[in-house]
Amino acid sequence: MAAICSMKEIARKQCELMTERLTMRPFCADDGAMMYALNEDPEVLQYTGDVQFADVAAASAFLRDYDQYEKYGVGRLVVVLKETGETLGWNGLKYHPAAEEYDIGYRFFKRHWGKGYATESATAALEYGFDLLKLDRIIGRARVENTTSINVFNKLGMRFVEPYTEDGKHWVLYEAVREIGLGKNG
Repeated sequence: MAAICSMKEIARKQCELMTERLTMRPFCADDGAMMYALNEDPEVLQYTGDVQFADVAAASAFLRDYDQYEKYGVGRLVVVLKETGETLGWNGLKYHPAAEEYDIGYRFFKRHWGKGYATESATAALEYGFDLLKLDRIIGRARVENTTSINVFNKLGMRFVEPYTEDGKHWVLYEAVREIGLGKNG
């Protein structure tokens, strides 16, 4: 069992990221109250398609069972402001095995909107995906009404791919692709 635990810890540690202002770390079950509070605000969830957890225990159980770090070397990460230690929300990559694709996603407490945290943390997540994991493509999805997320995609240099409809809602798909150097022979 010790080998399994240490492999899990290595996978989780590998996912930790830092920026100038932020620390990003994997979720743990103790983040359940934060996740519940974040999803409590209807404006935070309005464009996600997600629903609130039944209670803090359900949020904690979801986080305890969250296996993206160990399975795929990626995952949503808690975003913390270095200066104060305050939790701002989450950001990070997620792998969707059925579609064989990685997406970027983020969710922040409303009091932290408009301060550049989504762009800063998403930049770190994209760099992690492209530079460390050597992913070829990372996508982003947003409801067409969610102009703030679409603006973040544009700031990240993501390219608009197409509009689509899912569950009666109109969405847009963006992508970022890894730039591969041509070298001497290219």
